[in-house]
Amino acid sequence: MKRIPILLLPAMLAGCAWLAPTYHRPQMPMPDKWGTQQAATVPDGGEWWRSYNDPVLDALVAEALKNNDDLALAGSKLQQARAQYKYAFANQLPSISVAGSDAYGRLHLRDDLPTPHKMSNLGFVGGMLNYEVDLWGKNASLSKAAKAGVRAAGYGHEAARLSIAAATAKLYFSLRALDSERDIVRQTIQTQTDLLALVQRQHEVGAVDALTVQNVTEQLDAAQAALSDIEDQRGKAESALAVMLGRSPAQIIGQAMERGRDINELTVPIPTPPEIPSTLLERRPDIAMREQTLIASNFNIGFARAAYFPTISLASLAGVNNIDIDNLYRASTRSWTLAASMAAPVLDFGRTASGVKLARAEKNEQVILYKQSIRIAFREVHDALIEQNTASERERDDADKETAAAKTVELTRLRLENGYSSRLDVLSAQVIAQQAELAHTTALLSSLDASVDMYRAIGGGFHVNAPENRKLK
Repeated sequence: MKRIPILLLPAMLAGCAWLAPTYHRPQMPMPDKWGTQQAATVPDGGEWWRSYNDPVLDALVAEALKNNDDLALAGSKLQQARAQYKYAFANQLPSISVAGSDAYGRLHLRDDLPTPHKMSNLGFVGGMLNYEVDLWGKNASLSKAAKAGVRAAGYGHEAARLSIAAATAKLYFSLRALDSERDIVRQTIQTQTDLLALVQRQHEVGAVDALTVQNVTEQLDAAQAALSDIEDQRGKAESALAVMLGRSPAQIIGQAMERGRDINELTVPIPTPPEIPSTLLERRPDIAMREQTLIASNFNIGFARAAYFPTISLASLAGVNNIDIDNLYRASTRSWTLAASMAAPVLDFGRTASGVKLARAEKNEQVILYKQSIRIAFREVHDALIEQNTASERERDDADKETAAAKTVELTRLRLENGYSSRLDVLSAQVIAQQAELAHTTALLSSLDASVDMYRAIGGGFHVNAPENRKLK
């Protein structure tokens, strides 16, 4: 019978993850589609923030994705998961090491021999091979669990990218809205100041009462207080955005944040097609991360179960021995050994059973978390749809009100030129128009935030064969 080369034993005896349960994706009732119209969706490569058509925003998101601390932490976790997988995978393979020894001593021979006792060198140089035969799939299960962990960490990194890009966009939109609100409030303060001066003159001649003067004064005070709040919010928004971008403390304190398009010039995309198929939610990296974590916990059960069975190890030692005794013996010999060992559990007082129960409980926990992530995803899409529709309707209504208020100012000025209105009427109309403009700016921010929330809820962007995106007026 031919002997099997020892180097072929690992390949022939390598086990499979027999003790790990067969993985089945947990089933949940899913709607086939949302909406009533058919729309073809194509992924856009993930850079959904470019749909707002602001180069400055594109640059800020790119900077955040490069320097953000949270994303760096997610990248570090991914590197750790890869290293853990390589470690687990290597455990399935033999380990080869070099061994050597050297000893100096006296060889004590029989006293009746004529040869005197001599000092000698005893040396050995060789290699050692160790291998655990994975008949029960213990190391294979651990390796596959680690591989699923790598995938989970990768999806976690993508989830962090999506979250950071969304947070950066919303901070930028908030900053641009505050810029616009500051300009409007400054105009309002100037108008209110002119109005107060006019009302005070009219009060001096008895045309208006003191209550009118007091009302205009309170409105001016409120506008000035609003300006202070806006300046405070602008400073905090800039610093928050700088931290999100991963900038240095010196840049956070002393560097002004870049600005791009005015909020009224930004394109508001419509990231929701008329129909949202359930498979679209599979694009969400957080759901994929949860599933890979569930798969890893499934293989951990196989690893825990393997402790019930014997551990079989092979060891081989091969090398050269040298014995040097002056004038008696001088030679080099080659030697090799092959050994096998087995350790089988007999009594562990429930330690293995507890490990299996723990692995099963951890898997049940991951099943719950996986299903919960799907429920949260559908809730977020549902809420984002409502938010998007509500914000869009509000923005249209406020845009109409702003247009109507601006038209009223024009007509009042014409009446003033023809002697049918007073300067007081014009200033009052301007105040109303500025309030309408301020409300419209708030509505624009809500529409922009709603679109970002929708992108985040559906896991990114896609191209839709649907009506063109619109621009805010």
